[in-house]
Amino acid sequence: MNITDYYSLLGLKPGATVQEIKKAYRIKALQYHPDRNQSPDSSEKFVRISEAYQYLLTYNNYSLVSEEERERAYSAWIQYRREQARRKAEEYAKASYQEFKKSELYKSSYAIDGRMLVFGFILSSSIIIYSLYGYNYRVEHASNPKEMPSLTFMLLTVALGILFLIITLLYYLAWRAEKERQKNDNN
Repeated sequence: MNITDYYSLLGLKPGATVQEIKKAYRIKALQYHPDRNQSPDSSEKFVRISEAYQYLLTYNNYSLVSEEERERAYSAWIQYRREQARRKAEEYAKASYQEFKKSELYKSSYAIDGRMLVFGFILSSSIIIYSLYGYNYRVEHASNPKEMPSLTFMLLTVALGILFLIITLLYYLAWRAEKERQKNDNN
């Protein structure tokens, strides 16, 4: 197999980013893991996509080297890492999908998506705003003390919204650090 084949196994175009490779691998691993896919060739497909994922992560670290050096790196990959990756992928193919999800290979494919950050900000802001607005609305429209809203419940939902906001901010900082690291790797 060559580099283009590895990209196509993951459904990517050559030159895909590390984030795109990670995301594609997660999708394909879910699709072809023998624990999830009962077709006779699912094990071999899973092994090939795992091999492609591991090589492409290694290959992307060689973005500043010459084509000759890339070819040497590819040859070294063929001789050593390919067999190692294949052996590991065969072990993962024999394991249940739940066990595979606990593996370092699967964990390494996690990527923070910008859409996830936007969703997190919208969700946390909505919880906070809706809690405050809903509480104020019910206080203004309560005709007797039994209709008064619970201050404790409002404070808990606002705290939940703030917690979601903090988690989203932490993900944003990790995402920004990853973008900076990619930018520095490309320079």
